[in-house]
Amino acid sequence: MNEKISQLQQELYDTLKQAERSRRRLGIYRILCYGGALLWFVGIIAIQFLLPFARGGSFFFNDYTLNPNPTFFEQNRMLIIIIPLLVLITAGSIGLSIYYKKFTETEQTSIRRIIRTMFPDAKLALLPSEVSISMLLQSNFFGGVNNVSGYSFGMVIFENNGRKIIFRDMALNKNMQESWLAQSGVGSFFLIFKMMFKGVFGARVENIASNFRGMFANAQLEKKINGSVVVLPDHLESKLDYLAKNIQALKNVNGNKLVMLEDVEFERYFAVYASDEVLARYVLTPAMMLRMTELKKKYNRDIMLSFNGDSFYFAVAMPEGFLTLGSSSLTSGKALKDLYDNFAAARDILNDLKLK
Repeated sequence: MNEKISQLQQELYDTLKQAERSRRRLGIYRILCYGGALLWFVGIIAIQFLLPFARGGSFFFNDYTLNPNPTFFEQNRMLIIIIPLLVLITAGSIGLSIYYKKFTETEQTSIRRIIRTMFPDAKLALLPSEVSISMLLQSNFFGGVNNVSGYSFGMVIFENNGRKIIFRDMALNKNMQESWLAQSGVGSFFLIFKMMFKGVFGARVENIASNFRGMFANAQLEKKINGSVVVLPDHLESKLDYLAKNIQALKNVNGNKLVMLEDVEFERYFAVYASDEVLARYVLTPAMMLRMTELKKKYNRDIMLSFNGDSFYFAVAMPEGFLTLGSSSLTSGKALKDLYDNFAAARDILNDLKLK
């Protein structure tokens, strides 16, 4: 397979080089656009805070009692600062739009070629679409919270003997209007600052409003179970991120409760919540827990699994995206290898969890 990756790297070199150029320019315009907006936002807040304390005028405003005949510069200090910043933000926005489109088109062309070559039996669709809210809630990854929405950037379908598993490159968004932060003045400022900060430093520009980006998969189980079993990264219990606030709610979904198992190494990485302890032990056999632990060690990502009725759900945190060329240098060959590893992991899960 390494030979096939190397050959594909050579065949796609010109395309990947073009994508690399577009991504670098995209990064520059991201900084101009969101960095300029961030400076604007912070500056406005600073002025509002400092203005009441200003005596004898300020740097931004002339005090006509002290200086009745100001120069043009003294009279228009604010505009002299604001206008270049507006030009910076506008130029950044235009460049961001142009090079985001160029990079995305080139990236998708490469993804299609890569998948078609490496996984000819896979069905690929890179069309954006909404993800069913009911499916998100049935996964139990989000603690029964109903103010979430999922957006898929594309999907891959593997099928065997009439059964299939669907992998999506998904972004999860929470409705900020219903959060306590959005309902307070200080909280609203914090949310705006957070989005601008992510615009400058986030892994992907389309992740700005997202609480989760990664792979989300679902499949039908061979045998229906009476209840639900949810496996989450153990560290989420004490970490404030996209799931931590929902842990308490998760415990109340379908009567789920924390289940302690005998596999010490497994419990170093995962916490198990189930509607029934016997069901949890039935689903999570020693062999399955061993395979899940190995997957965690191998890919070193936050892994979540859920068994609910006749459905299986699987999610992996990937801030750089699942159906993307990642964040590595595109011309080094690592981007193709990382993408192949993502799909190899997907195939491993099909085999290891016996979903075929």
